[in-house]
Amino acid sequence: MKRTVVGIVIAQVVLYFFGFIWWGLGPYPSLIWKQARSDDAAAQALREQFPENGTYLVPSTAGKPEDVDHAMRRGPVAFVHMLRVEGRAAMEPSIMVTGFATNLIVIVLIALLLGRCSTALPTYADRVKFVAFAGFIAAFFIDGGEIVWWQMPANWKLYQAGYDFLFWVIAGLILAKFVGPQAGKSSAV
Repeated sequence: MKRTVVGIVIAQVVLYFFGFIWWGLGPYPSLIWKQARSDDAAAQALREQFPENGTYLVPSTAGKPEDVDHAMRRGPVAFVHMLRVEGRAAMEPSIMVTGFATNLIVIVLIALLLGRCSTALPTYADRVKFVAFAGFIAAFFIDGGEIVWWQMPANWKLYQAGYDFLFWVIAGLILAKFVGPQAGKSSAV
């Protein structure tokens, strides 16, 4: 148990810094996110049309099916995520704290998954491959599903999928040393 906790702590620190590098220093804002013609004009229109925090589908699906279909065909069609109508700091501390907690919960769950499957994963390589494969499945289902079902832009979701998959790979590389029947013993990769 003590070895598992050490592995979780190490994975948490490494993956928190990985997230900082991926999201904080990565090129995605300039490569993926589009910009409004005018932030001020866009902000004013958003406040007028979307007065509460939440997710909006435009056009709305409320109404007669034929009217909704006509409005969808006419376009534009958009998801609008109103995160903070009243605004927020660019780097809000609560986001970092909840991100830290989310990472920790996922790392603990990956460690539990490895522990539950440890008899079927006797070597370090087996455990790393298992976690990487589980991460690939999760990223493909979640991020790929958003491309398909919610028609999110593929370049944005593929960037997220890359992060999600690599998170699992890094977690696997670390936790596989600390969780399992041969954890801590030298074994070939």
